[in-house]
Amino acid sequence: MADNPRVHPSTEDVEKNAGKYENEKPSSPLVAMSEKYGVYPPSREQMRVQFPKDQVMRTRQIPGYHSRPAKRRNSCCRCLCCTIFFLFVLVAIIVIACGILYLVIQPKIPKYSVDSIRISNFSINADLTTNCRFAVTVTARNPNKEIGIYYLETSYLAVSYSGTEVSTGALPVFYQGHKNTTLLDAALSGTGARLTSAVVSTLKEQQQKGSIPLNLEADVPVKIKLGKLKSMKIKVRVQWDLVVDRLDGKAKVTTEKSKVSVVM
Repeated sequence: MADNPRVHPSTEDVEKNAGKYENEKPSSPLVAMSEKYGVYPPSREQMRVQFPKDQVMRTRQIPGYHSRPAKRRNSCCRCLCCTIFFLFVLVAIIVIACGILYLVIQPKIPKYSVDSIRISNFSINADLTTNCRFAVTVTARNPNKEIGIYYLETSYLAVSYSGTEVSTGALPVFYQGHKNTTLLDAALSGTGARLTSAVVSTLKEQQQKGSIPLNLEADVPVKIKLGKLKSMKIKVRVQWDLVVDRLDGKAKVTTEKSKVSVVM
């Protein structure tokens, strides 16, 4: 096959036609084939490179924290802690002081007994209501060496039969010193207490046997004196379970059981 002829421009032709192209305006730049037909290369933001998962290093995400007024919170917490600590120390000091005071003084509950009971009237009306009048002598003993007792007003003394209060009265107001024994006389009276027919029948049987149970109860407000100090008002409650042989002026107490309690 014969070789294709090749045409090479001569230098003379280039120099001869050089003047034609000096005054011509440059043509538009060359356009890539892809841009000509509406196909554009991806931008830098759209270019993504994928790597295998085992070659990707995961970064640790550090949680964000909001800024808070730390000084104000710290001061409030410090103030609260100081208050709690102060209260704890105060309570501890009070408990320790009370314990030492108890060991030094060794306080004892006063003792009360009924020396005598005189019944001037115990009658039952036709409508089963009662008219009663009592005179009671109570012995109060204060066994404490350092404690005095103030017996205050508004004390309450009551005699009951079979759960029905038939007579009321009060104890006198006085001060009882250290290691002291005092006799207290109290008058009680009451009318209009209603009994049932069954209770009246039981009372008659007990009178025949010479064994009538009565209940005597006293609520007395007192204050304790220790040196120059006085306590707040507390209440001493005394309950006696008595048995008398008769219901007249010659009655005698044959059985006595007492119970003393302190109510704050």
